[in-house]
Amino acid sequence: MTATPGEAPAAILVAAGSSRRMGYDKVWIDLFGRPVWRWSFDVLATVVPLTSLVLVVPAGTEDRFRSALPPGADAVRVIGGGATRADSVRAGLAALTEAGCGPQTRTLVQDAARPALDRELLDRVLTAADTERAVIPVIPVSDTVKEVAAGVVRGTVSREGLVLAQTPQLGRLGDLRAALDPGDEEMDPTDEAAALEHLGVTVTAVAGDAANRKLTDPADLVFLRATLAGRSSPLTPPEIGAGERAGIGFDAHRLAGGVALRLGGLAFPDAPRGLAGHSDGDVVLHAVIDALLGAAGLGDVGSRFPEDATPVGADSGILLAAVVAQLAASGWTPERLDVAIAAASPAIAPIRDRMAAAVATLVGLDPAAVSIRGTTSDGLGFAGSEGIAAWALAVVGPA
Repeated sequence: MTATPGEAPAAILVAAGSSRRMGYDKVWIDLFGRPVWRWSFDVLATVVPLTSLVLVVPAGTEDRFRSALPPGADAVRVIGGGATRADSVRAGLAALTEAGCGPQTRTLVQDAARPALDRELLDRVLTAADTERAVIPVIPVSDTVKEVAAGVVRGTVSREGLVLAQTPQLGRLGDLRAALDPGDEEMDPTDEAAALEHLGVTVTAVAGDAANRKLTDPADLVFLRATLAGRSSPLTPPEIGAGERAGIGFDAHRLAGGVALRLGGLAFPDAPRGLAGHSDGDVVLHAVIDALLGAAGLGDVGSRFPEDATPVGADSGILLAAVVAQLAASGWTPERLDVAIAAASPAIAPIRDRMAAAVATLVGLDPAAVSIRGTTSDGLGFAGSEGIAAWALAVVGPA
């Protein structure tokens, strides 16, 4: 019962909890301009293709959630949940079935109260599901575990083999429907994996992420705000040593049909649209060029490569190499780069290492000195649907 590798999955985002322990509706807490539930939603929406995405919310609040969806999310099914988590997941599974998903569809179930989900963790779960029937992310138990009764410690429990389960959890749609059959009176599952285990399905564990913490009580907000603060800022301020200088660069280009997509020195031949521009439109390399020139006090990409003197479709890698040579002639050498890319597609996390290596080769750096990070604009504005934008911070030192 394995899926064909690459087969489009489906997803259920469960946002129908009562927030009883929090004391107020936690999924609507604002975290850097987005409610809690939108953080997970936006990551799930980066899976392309995705057969169907169902958002399960408290009954009667469907319109409120629909109004907060990003533009272009009209196909998302927003439905009312039930009294328990299992009831809400059942409703989501029924909606996927109605949408045409078959019993072998790989189905992600994500808790909306885990806003720190990132694409790397999601990709680990999906990759494992190409060969495994059910998958969950887990993290090790780091604290000593005690058994307590009536306020008295009765013993110490060995941590050997103990892990903490996270979401997204993944199973085949048919398995999940059977495992959560409301007619099974023996089952009161705390998560989907427990129900699948009861059904006899082997559940495979993959490495989770300690940052993927569940928002349960107010104390969790401190940790999650700190975690998400860095993801809300596109760039990390560089540390400048003696004799070093830093510069910032930015570029953006519109997406257009009939144009090959190049980004960060990589080619994407299967992309439906590319970046329109006088050169090859590689906004990442253009931002890096701007940052290097700024750091060295040598102008900007527009003055260095004016359109009337630059061939149409020019390879941005060649332009970048020329700038590095110009820096060397002026007594400067690149030392570190930090690049942030705002793009709805392609997803940056799976290609980050390749892109860092490509940029490092062009600039003459070790890949470890190049940081590449992706972000989205939640489907809003230019970088949400019309184009791709990139920011770069460059640190240069004396040659």
